[in-house]
Amino acid sequence: MRGVLQRTFNLLKEASRRCEVHVLAFDQPGTRPSGVNPEDCIYALKKFCKSVEWVPLSQGRRKSGRYWLALRGVALGDPFDIQWLRSHQLAEKLENILQNTRFDVVHFDTLGLAQYRPIVRNAATVLNHHNIESAMMARRASNGSNIFTVRYFRGEAQRLGRAENHWCPKFDVNLVVSHEEDEVLRLAVPGVRTAVVANGADTDYFSPRPDPGGRTLLFCGGLDWYPNADAMRLFFKETWPRLTARIRDVEIYVVGRRPPSWLLQLSAKDGRIHVPGFVSDVRPYFKKATVYVCPIRDGGGTRLKVLDSLAMGVPLVGTPFACSGLTARNGKHVLLAETPERFVHQIQELIGNIGLRRDLAAAGRELVECHYSWKVIGNNLVETYKEACIVRSAANI
Repeated sequence: MRGVLQRTFNLLKEASRRCEVHVLAFDQPGTRPSGVNPEDCIYALKKFCKSVEWVPLSQGRRKSGRYWLALRGVALGDPFDIQWLRSHQLAEKLENILQNTRFDVVHFDTLGLAQYRPIVRNAATVLNHHNIESAMMARRASNGSNIFTVRYFRGEAQRLGRAENHWCPKFDVNLVVSHEEDEVLRLAVPGVRTAVVANGADTDYFSPRPDPGGRTLLFCGGLDWYPNADAMRLFFKETWPRLTARIRDVEIYVVGRRPPSWLLQLSAKDGRIHVPGFVSDVRPYFKKATVYVCPIRDGGGTRLKVLDSLAMGVPLVGTPFACSGLTARNGKHVLLAETPERFVHQIQELIGNIGLRRDLAAAGRELVECHYSWKVIGNNLVETYKEACIVRSAANI
């Protein structure tokens, strides 16, 4: 499950333990596993939601459509996400739902949906930020090498910044995933009201496993998401040759949907590299991993697979960026590495030291249980909804 969808699903589930939840969503065929239709998704959500309604997301399904939306956004001054999620059908359905049901809070799950805020007149509103989109796009531009894409990303960062400044103040509370993201949004939109509702892990589903020993590395993440693809390309270019020169029988599993052709070709040449693609359950891979590697240097929010790894007690080596936004401490919960040489050193340390692996595993699991369990985060979410209601009531006096 994509990180964004994983967060949304778990927040929905936790909110439903304390509130009556109604869902209106876009159907995105690309996010559904093969053989799963919209009705299957509705059936699953209705196990804990009062009602579930959906409309098709027809825009941008094909690559040519996405290019057209991007060009239209440049012409109109709107960011891609606003263009992509613009739907008269969804607006009409939202109007009908609001006419028939009284809501205390309406939760908008991403900046691209903020355009529907004017439809909501008599309820508190919260806007969720999986990432601070303008900052993430600016970082993508700074890391780019192609002059044309860099120019587009810079322009898109500006368009996203304007959208954030226009829409964020119109919400009673803006949800962010970390204190670092909170600072970024407050700097981008002065005076905006925010609350931290962190990302989390399902601590029942991702339970601790015994140390498997061995020399097996793991990375999980959708490989059609540019930060993950970028991380793997850099890892295999700069770190893997150094590592295999020192530990010849090391192997790695790179698990995630839509692996790029270059990675599949590399796997075919090097039998130590395994690329299973999308899997419905990542836990078997976590169970046999000696070390989880997370060389991510771009993106936004916080990395849910880092939390899943810590929840299962898998020792982790990651960049400072990969672990940013979390209270994980270097040497206690994770090992950090900024260079290929440091990555190799930290991986060697863990492979050769079972005591260190066990200490990191125990501390990482405890950290997640205390601060990043979805149950803990669910309580925080509902308290934030209450805060939004107070803000809305005060504004109506």
